[in-house]
Amino acid sequence: MGRLSVPVICGLSGDLAIPALQVVALLRALPEEWQEWANRDDNGLDPATAAALADLVRQLADQIDLACIEIASSR
Repeated sequence: MGRLSVPVICGLSGDLAIPALQVVALLRALPEEWQEWANRDDNGLDPATAAALADLVRQLADQIDLACIEIASSR
């Protein structure tokens, strides 16, 4: 798995945040890795379960994308 550099931003209230684009990139990268692992013969993973989890994570990434588009287009 490659490295992903994610900037952390500290808000005025002290809360930490990361850019939504970075979160979505991470969420899209994970399922690709899982499916590569599931396709190996020696891993012990159930390919159907890995595919189902990958699909859920992709759906979450899509939801975040849509929410960001909605926020950006309402400005």
